[in-house]
Amino acid sequence: MTYYLDDIPVEVERKKIKNLHLYVKPPYGDVKVTAPKYVSDKEIKAFIEARRDWIIENVEKIKAVPVISYDTGDRIPIWGEFYTLSVLEDTRYSLTAHENGTADLIVREGCTQEQKETFILEWYRKELTERVEILLPKWEAYTGLHCSSWQSRDMKSRWGTCNTKTKKIWLNVRLAEHPVECLEYVILHELAHTVVPNHGSEFKNILNEFMPEWKQYRKLLNKGPNS
Repeated sequence: MTYYLDDIPVEVERKKIKNLHLYVKPPYGDVKVTAPKYVSDKEIKAFIEARRDWIIENVEKIKAVPVISYDTGDRIPIWGEFYTLSVLEDTRYSLTAHENGTADLIVREGCTQEQKETFILEWYRKELTERVEILLPKWEAYTGLHCSSWQSRDMKSRWGTCNTKTKKIWLNVRLAEHPVECLEYVILHELAHTVVPNHGSEFKNILNEFMPEWKQYRKLLNKGPNS
């Protein structure tokens, strides 16, 4: 089912879930709603209309961000700083960031934009892994909260997630685009979920105790690296 909010298509998918969820996904501002199977079309339309301003604002915000093609002259974010790419061809892929704000991207001859992005995401993953291996034990020791394990993946609508039963944490590889403080906030956020499954007062008390400025980092993270 597709509902049109003016000229904005909203894809609706029914699933075995308890609540309605709304997503505006980069890089093109695609809008999606997931809904419980028992919810009527009328209720779904009311849910979408009630969030009209939020949807329009976020679609416009995402569309205003230029899609990176990873060509010479493009700028990519790395830990909150932008680096201007110089793209060269060779038999292997590599990325080297320099202190002067430039970065050398080596790619295979004839590679596509999709292949470049895949490599960049894997590069981000390695960067993230190096930081998390230092920061996760730090925050576990500081808070006394522990996860069973962690992994990374490219998530479209979340910066992190925690399985409250197994206490396994997932972190978004694109956190490597943002300042390290944002990564620390997400780590603390997910560690809090190992003991509190919701975002209620108990959860917020944990954030306030161990990172009083967490709202600042959440706001910075949600603005995106291009803000």
